Amino acid sequence: MRPLLEPLVTDIILHPGRDRSPRRRHPWILSSAVARVDGEAKIGEFVRVLSAEGEVLGWGHWSRASTLCVRMVSFGKESLPEDWLETRIAEAVSRRRNHPLLRQTNALRLVNTEADGLPGLVADQYGDTLVIKLASAGMASQRDRVADALRTATRLDRGFERADSVASRREGVAPHQGALWGAAPEGPVEIREGDRRYQVDLVSGQKTGFYLDQRDSRDLVQRLARDRRVLDLFSYTGGFAAAAARGGASDIVAVDSSAAALELADENVRSNAPDCRLECVRGDAFEFLRRDSRQYDLIIVDPPPLARSRRDVSRASRAYKDVVLHALKRSAAGAHLLVFACSHHVGPDLFRKIVFGASLDAGRPVRVLGGLGAPPDHPVSLDHPEGAYLTGLWLES
Repeated sequence: MRPLLEPLVTDIILHPGRDRSPRRRHPWILSSAVARVDGEAKIGEFVRVLSAEGEVLGWGHWSRASTLCVRMVSFGKESLPEDWLETRIAEAVSRRRNHPLLRQTNALRLVNTEADGLPGLVADQYGDTLVIKLASAGMASQRDRVADALRTATRLDRGFERADSVASRREGVAPHQGALWGAAPEGPVEIREGDRRYQVDLVSGQKTGFYLDQRDSRDLVQRLARDRRVLDLFSYTGGFAAAAARGGASDIVAVDSSAAALELADENVRSNAPDCRLECVRGDAFEFLRRDSRQYDLIIVDPPPLARSRRDVSRASRAYKDVVLHALKRSAAGAHLLVFACSHHVGPDLFRKIVFGASLDAGRPVRVLGGLGAPPDHPVSLDHPEGAYLTGLWLES
């Protein structure tokens, strides 16, 4: 295959000593590492990255507006083949479709950004619908080509793009939402995970509609739930609550701040276990734990991201400690707790220390039964440790 020809290549020259990252195949070049720009690349176009000494280190997508100004897609002197995007998308889809642990669901991540060599691209399958997010200027500039490649590789009936306003502002591009092929979803769609069924809002739900990265932990909840009193904090549309109901929980309390999410949670629990006793509580989970006096045998603590940057880590750590501490106080003897942090800024070591502190202050010794994380359709590249954002612990009180 012929290389990708760039008639007028823009060169990004790094400061002396700032080439360690691309030499280690890390896909991010920060604006602070750039000494000068030789050329006039438009936002999203390919650029060539050079060391201060003029050595070609690789190629990537340019985003002048962002502090993360180049997302590398290849390393070394050689440019990319013309069909690099189509090839990588097809390979990413094939890996999931052929994975033995992903055959019991029709809702999974088919492309996971840097882990698949496609920085800025997320593509999630929900039944016959593909939902994508374009979180980089490079991918946004290739929207039609990305859509064509995904349609060919997945052969799904329809493709829909969700706008990412935060990424769009960061990258200096206009947000976009709408159908890429086929008709846009007009209401919730049904997905399956093993013997569970969920209704998912693909147009306005969180992320691309559902927390696909918690599938393995939902499986664990279903296995643990028999005859247990369950508390699902930050329940969203009832992913964990429905799993507990399917597993035979005696009672479930689901707490979330969104009335719309709780309405769908109620539907999801009822469709999986029509006779389950469910109480949906609209409100702040932190406040709920302080005023509730009941004891529970299975507690899930899965808050939204609390540390979106390094500056947030101290505040987030206090919040995580607070919610775990009060969850421990609501746990019965021998209860199981699944507790999570959703930010690469709060890694496994720090999170374990936070939980240890909560255990001390609550006066409740706990045992760690295992670590929890994303399933294999959410791989992480060793070259890009920031891709590991989901940290969880399975505890027994």
